[in-house]
Amino acid sequence: MEMSTSGSGNVQIKRRLYNQRDLDRVYRKDEPEIGIKDKIKGSCSCSPKSICHHFLNYFPIIGVLRHYKLTKILVDVLAGLSAGFMHLPQGLGFGLLASLQPVYGLYSTFYPILLYVIFGTSPHVSFGTNAVLAVLTASIVEREAGALAATGATGNSSIVNILTEQDILEYKVGVAMAVTFLAGIILLAMGLMRLGFLTSYLSVSFIGGFTTASAIHIATSQVSKMLNIKVLPHAGAGKLVKTYIEIFTNITKTNIADLVISVICVIILLLVKICINQRFKAKLKFPVPIDLLIVIVGTIISHFANLNGRFGVAVVGSIPTGMPVPRLPNFDVLPRVGMDSFVIAILAFALTIAMAKLMARLNEYEVDDNQELVAYGMCNFVSSFFLCFPSCVAPPRTMILHTLGTKSTLNGITSAVFILIVLLAAGPLFVSLPVAVLAAMIVVAMKELLLQVTHLPEIWRVSKPDFVIWLMTLLVSVFVDLDIGIVVGIGISILTVIIQNQLSSGYLVGSPAGERMYLDKRFRNTINDVPGVKIFAFDAQLFFANAERFKKQLYENVFHPATHRAEKEMFVDSVTISEPDSKNANGLESPNEAAPVDQGQIIHFLIIDCSRISYIDIAGINILKQIVVEFGHVSVDILLARVPKYTLETLERSDFFVNYKRDFIFYDIVDAVEFATHSHSHDPIHVHL
Repeated sequence: MEMSTSGSGNVQIKRRLYNQRDLDRVYRKDEPEIGIKDKIKGSCSCSPKSICHHFLNYFPIIGVLRHYKLTKILVDVLAGLSAGFMHLPQGLGFGLLASLQPVYGLYSTFYPILLYVIFGTSPHVSFGTNAVLAVLTASIVEREAGALAATGATGNSSIVNILTEQDILEYKVGVAMAVTFLAGIILLAMGLMRLGFLTSYLSVSFIGGFTTASAIHIATSQVSKMLNIKVLPHAGAGKLVKTYIEIFTNITKTNIADLVISVICVIILLLVKICINQRFKAKLKFPVPIDLLIVIVGTIISHFANLNGRFGVAVVGSIPTGMPVPRLPNFDVLPRVGMDSFVIAILAFALTIAMAKLMARLNEYEVDDNQELVAYGMCNFVSSFFLCFPSCVAPPRTMILHTLGTKSTLNGITSAVFILIVLLAAGPLFVSLPVAVLAAMIVVAMKELLLQVTHLPEIWRVSKPDFVIWLMTLLVSVFVDLDIGIVVGIGISILTVIIQNQLSSGYLVGSPAGERMYLDKRFRNTINDVPGVKIFAFDAQLFFANAERFKKQLYENVFHPATHRAEKEMFVDSVTISEPDSKNANGLESPNEAAPVDQGQIIHFLIIDCSRISYIDIAGINILKQIVVEFGHVSVDILLARVPKYTLETLERSDFFVNYKRDFIFYDIVDAVEFATHSHSHDPIHVHL
């Protein structure tokens, strides 16, 4: 190829004409064909070094420790400690929310934190208790406990006994452990099977709507605590609406002292985070740990002012000390909780990976989807032997870590050590901590997620389908439930892809006067057809769902060969037509005119630009064959240009080339046009740009 430039800015490119066969013969790289047996053998062969490397990949903490800089330690310690202070009340509260005792929430906090430090890849994921999973767990254990009470039998014996509250609690714990065990197995299996690619079906719009809905659910769970009114846990469709109905029904029972504490804490948290941490982010070495400070100050004031005794302010209360003895889950209930465990596994996966990807985007790093699945599985599987219920990320803790600028997953060690100290000895120090302080911290931590709603106008301007995905995911997740929101959000995401394929347009391509480029004729007035040639482009893959649309749009933009064949026959009966010597001349009229055809309107060739047809199936191949035959009846040859590699290979594996010349496939539209206009001439092409 030769290229030269002139002072006027024109570029002249000179090369030979290439159809696909010529191009492959000149430039195709000869590679030995590898059979399926050899491919399997190659993928299964391994060395001790590769085995060791593959094994170590399952323990990201090794890489973190190898490259850890001590300058990050202060930020990680403060961030982990602040997250730990949120873990404490959430663990206690969500333990009750799961229809168990508060201490089981602390167990479900300590072990997952530690396990995620070992297996996780996102510095901002704080694994532990979650309000949504706690509510789902409560519905499962209450159902199973109700069935047990109805029969009056123990979980592993047919002997009828009089059950005590402790017996029922132990049974509930066993059921919760079984659900955790099975959910962990499901997640771990997904990770080992490398199903992390499923995250590609979680669009940015879905993640935005889903995380905002999750924040609304979490904030709602704290409203009753900020007001110090009792609200029963609700599960199933419309639970958020039911919760607010109950809150407003009991609004007159609000404890003014708790409300005042909540308002003061919210104001202080927002002022420090917005006016100091956010405003002076560039000047501060690390953000002011206001969450940690407010917990300490709140506990001290509550203790010495006796807020609980004098004003009835709700406090954390006594925390049992000690660590549980590991035991096996109640495997007898596995068949009954299988579907529940699957739903919880998918929900835990969606909640956590959505937050992990959001944090990765905000902080410009990558997360390993497959390793994340392994981490989620290990956190639940191992902790199921230590009296834990299902766990995943909680947005408030993640946002705290994000706000404080944590640098590595090692921040979880500080959180785990703090919870361990609380479990072993320090629990009594937090007896006087007001629950309203913790609720305010959680609600304020949701600020960034809730403010994602302000992005909707911009999303509407940029992409209407993304707007629909975002809004529908949010509305369904809020007014129905999060698990249904996942199904609807992903379903709408896939549906928009299908609709986009169905709405994909075909259009004619032409060339501006004096230029050798080919542009869409729909949006430009000065684009002309190449004499004797029509060029058609289609902006989608060609498969069963849109094959008929492809044919319809081709006929609408060019002409319908069957109609024009009939019109031509009628015209021949009444008028003598002088045909050109070329075999491709057919004397056809303009597709939009009924007048007799003149020489300037004759079409010899139809070029199809296949550059965007990256996939083709049998239905698409059959449509192409049909088009070739029908246009052949009116002496118009079909030329294919810019055919993607996979599409070409699919055509070669089919019988497409039995009745179609392979020489009619060209490297570029330029080559196809030169072939059409010069009647098989292989003279060099001159392109002026």
